[in-house]
Amino acid sequence: MALRLLALLTLTFAVDLGVNFLTVSGYLVLHPRLAFIESVGMFLYGPLIYLYVLAMTSREQWHFSARQWAHFLPFAAGIALLVPFYGLSNESLVAMIYSGADVEDQLGPWALGGLIVNVLPRLLIGVYLALGMRRIVQHGHNIREQFSLIENISLNWLRNLLIAMAVLYVLYFVALAFGGKGPVENLLNIAMVVVVYTLGYMGLRQPLIFTQRDQTVTEKPKYQRSALDDESSKMLLKELQQLMATDRPYLDSQLTLAQLADQLRISSNYLSQIINQQTGSNFFDYINSHRVEAAKQILADPARAKVGVLTIAMDSGFNSKSAFYSAFKQHAGLTPSQYRHSKLS
Repeated sequence: MALRLLALLTLTFAVDLGVNFLTVSGYLVLHPRLAFIESVGMFLYGPLIYLYVLAMTSREQWHFSARQWAHFLPFAAGIALLVPFYGLSNESLVAMIYSGADVEDQLGPWALGGLIVNVLPRLLIGVYLALGMRRIVQHGHNIREQFSLIENISLNWLRNLLIAMAVLYVLYFVALAFGGKGPVENLLNIAMVVVVYTLGYMGLRQPLIFTQRDQTVTEKPKYQRSALDDESSKMLLKELQQLMATDRPYLDSQLTLAQLADQLRISSNYLSQIINQQTGSNFFDYINSHRVEAAKQILADPARAKVGVLTIAMDSGFNSKSAFYSAFKQHAGLTPSQYRHSKLS
């Protein structure tokens, strides 16, 4: 579903580009009513961007519901508001599009619909960008509760593209405030299209996030019939600590909350609760703290003084040098090289 939403978004921008080309080239005078496609199409940008973010970050298989369809009510309203304009002559429409001619004498109060269609979707885009950013932040918290490897599922690229859209959105209104229509507006529109098609490219490369996890979760009945009290939580923490010390599951770079819970024969929710309440950490940081401790032992070993940092990272459960450096600096307060030097010098 996420890819379908992404396809609709890129298609909307493609149609927008086409109508813009007809307007700039002057060919729109032959069929001026095509301008209405661009006008109402603006209502689609915000909802499609936001729903794409929802679909990408949903824990379950995402599908349209009545609540999601409600996001397209402004689009339907925009079509309805432009109905009076459809009856205008080609000459009147051309004068309105290219010269800003006032058509209130022909439409009366119905001319207000044109102003609403011109302003409302631009305001809604800002609202949907803010909602999308909030959802991405929530996603960052969610994956840290369930995965020990988040590089490919953090959606940082999506966050950065939303930020780029927000910057272009603000610059667009700044340009309008200073009379920056024409070349400035067109340049900002082109920049927005580049961002959106980058979104499409990156979206096609993004692997699945939650779907595979949901298929591998195996719930055990041991603790499901009673609430997890503090005493049980502490007892299970000891079992977890023993498992981490003996089996060292953190050495699996792909380890997830569901997989570790399955080894303890408890539910994922219980394991998450134990880690959060008893250690004050989330799953991602808890697992990486053990990986960092494993790396410290190797770095402090004189017999392995010539072993490369990347090799140590892989041997400790990390799958990339960047993830290793980031986690090590967070938990040890030093870079791996600084730590090794402090221990071996």
